Amino acid sequence: MTPSRARLDPFVLVVEGSVGNEDINGEGHWTGFGVNPANGQPITLNEWIDRLAPKAAAVVAVGTCATYGGIPAMKNNPTGAMGVADYLGWKWRSSAGLPVINIPGCPAQPDNMTEVLMYLVFHLAGMAPVPDLDEQLRPKWLFERTVREGCNRAGFVEEGNFATEYGSDHRCLVKLGCKGPVVKCNVPVRGWVNGIGGCPNVGGICMACTMPGFPDKYMPFMDPDQWGNAAANFERFSYGPILNYFRKRNIKNKYDIEPEWRRRGSSLTSGYQPRW
Repeated sequence: MTPSRARLDPFVLVVEGSVGNEDINGEGHWTGFGVNPANGQPITLNEWIDRLAPKAAAVVAVGTCATYGGIPAMKNNPTGAMGVADYLGWKWRSSAGLPVINIPGCPAQPDNMTEVLMYLVFHLAGMAPVPDLDEQLRPKWLFERTVREGCNRAGFVEEGNFATEYGSDHRCLVKLGCKGPVVKCNVPVRGWVNGIGGCPNVGGICMACTMPGFPDKYMPFMDPDQWGNAAANFERFSYGPILNYFRKRNIKNKYDIEPEWRRRGSSLTSGYQPRW
């Protein structure tokens, strides 16, 4: 409660979890933290945001629930759940002139969180520029590439080489339901813990947990999108096999062979010409 009493300035407000619509809560409340001593009632998340956001130098939404509403905000949910930017407004600005900064993920990747918070510390200290955000208020340097662009399986796509069952090999997983071609996320590049892991890297499909439309727009998770499936089939049955054939042939006959001069003998055959 210290920030709400103006004892700490500047400060960064970090919100985790979706924001329920307390205007439709009936006689109860959706989320609460602490008790108001004036009336003995829980202090709702909405009230905390109303108290703290106007005084904060920056507001950071961590996780897809806080950024876009996430699973609690699915269609037909009873809570009217939303993200912080939905609640404050997408054009809202902090006391330092910053919009809400979104770090999506279910859960958010740990290094993404610490990196953004560290960046904000340097910015508020006048040692770094304003964070560069995309239209969905995600840091561009973390979320401008798609999962496929950073996936260690992406090379199989142009050859039309797709996995048909889980755990078989390291081929592209799009025919098993991976949403990587359309999802902006850096986990395949950054890894999950200490640079290790990441959903497609360890054989799991991307379920689009960093995207604003998650989960509704990507369900059922393990069914491939019809257009993604069509693209995969086109690659598989058209130029993919041709590329694969000639690439393997080129590797075998040209690149997977040592130069002929690398052998024992009584004379130098590398083509070197002495200058004296």
